[in-house]
Amino acid sequence: METTETNQLGSIHMSQRVISIIASQEAASVLEVAALDATLADTAAKKLGRVNPAQGVHTTIDGIDVEITIRLIATYGCRIPDIALAVQKKVKDTLEIMTGCRVHAVHIVVQDIVFSERNTKGSGDE
Repeated sequence: METTETNQLGSIHMSQRVISIIASQEAASVLEVAALDATLADTAAKKLGRVNPAQGVHTTIDGIDVEITIRLIATYGCRIPDIALAVQKKVKDTLEIMTGCRVHAVHIVVQDIVFSERNTKGSGDE
């Protein structure tokens, strides 16, 4: 799918992949997001040597209305609702600025938690 905008000079088409890549990059840039989770298709593609820059993001487009689902892995010790809200705001704002699309919803699915090295060092390391 793609979104299409028509103006007096012609038309502009943006693929679902472009929107997904922008959303993926913005979500991954939030400090407390450890990574974006891969789907089964992403994992299979990676084994074949293909890199998916839109990993962890599913995009639905209806005209210029966009709905995004982001599967992420959070860093242990952070407040998950705060991480989710930060990702939602950043993705929505950036997509609307960069693409001109209306972001109807940004759904966040926290699929895992990662412990950083700092959190995994026990008091027995004395």
